[in-house]
Amino acid sequence: MRALRFLLFGFILFSFQASFAQDIHFSQFYASPLTLNPSLSGFHDGSYRIAGIYRNQWRSVTTPYQTYGASFDMRLLEKKIKDVFGVGASIVYDKAGDGDLSLMSTMASASYHKVLGKEKKHFIGIGIQLGFVQRSLDYNSLSFPAQYLNGDFDLTQPNGETFSGTSINYFDMNAGLLWTSKFGKRLGVFAGGTFFHLTQPKESFLGKNDYRLHLRELVHAGLNIKASEHFYITPNALFMFQNKAREMNFGSAVEYHFNDTHNTIVSLGGWYRLDDAPIVSASVEHRGIRLGVAYDVNTSDLEPASSNRGAFEISIMYIGKINRVDAPILVPCPRL
Repeated sequence: MRALRFLLFGFILFSFQASFAQDIHFSQFYASPLTLNPSLSGFHDGSYRIAGIYRNQWRSVTTPYQTYGASFDMRLLEKKIKDVFGVGASIVYDKAGDGDLSLMSTMASASYHKVLGKEKKHFIGIGIQLGFVQRSLDYNSLSFPAQYLNGDFDLTQPNGETFSGTSINYFDMNAGLLWTSKFGKRLGVFAGGTFFHLTQPKESFLGKNDYRLHLRELVHAGLNIKASEHFYITPNALFMFQNKAREMNFGSAVEYHFNDTHNTIVSLGGWYRLDDAPIVSASVEHRGIRLGVAYDVNTSDLEPASSNRGAFEISIMYIGKINRVDAPILVPCPRL
């Protein structure tokens, strides 16, 4: 019975991933800005930004799901326009399960933010992202119901499935909006949204030309509150919708800003991904370099197998400045 249950679980999981795979996600979503919203390209308080993130999930259940992300974005025409014009590029690699279901996504993005008013404290912007995606699968490493004979798997037997190939490639396109405002010296507000897979590309290893990757809709918003000279509070929320899948995140972080010449900031946060996992995270920023970590405590239906062990993430970000003058006053994204 245990083997049959494992077989059923693996087959359902494989079918879901191969035919109706949902997108990647990070718990430190602002640590991977270009996978969150293309309008964040170049929208920061520096001249350029370099970011990297790594996620390891479900190691206690199966072959761990691993996700790597890296991005670079920068501001252009800083001395010629009062608005914000940014460009960027990102790459994501994801590998999941025993069948090595993998994704490689390379995207280029651009954004433009129009300043509202003379004080350069209010912006509304739009971003667009274009690129290519490759998915691959090693189905020879998987077990199928047709190969389960006499109480065991015989991988030399035909698997009974018809695969059109081991990899697929397609063009993809995303678009995003972002509004930010700074009110006085103590309150910043931001809200944005992204539409992923505007082209709704065909994606199937089984030769089903009628299956298209569903549009993913994302909404994020939050506050940046200066509670005292040193303490900031950054509550925010994120919602994602794709086909029948839903993800809702909400929480807050507390930041302590040191009065030193190196702009040292320490952050500690707590989040909850609805019906899935509480998340704890922390980061330290020094001389423009930010190092962050996060851990998901799994509480979903997978808890009996996971023993509450979900995912671990580590991120790094660097924001550099090059002789910038009269920079606009932007609402900083949360550091967690």
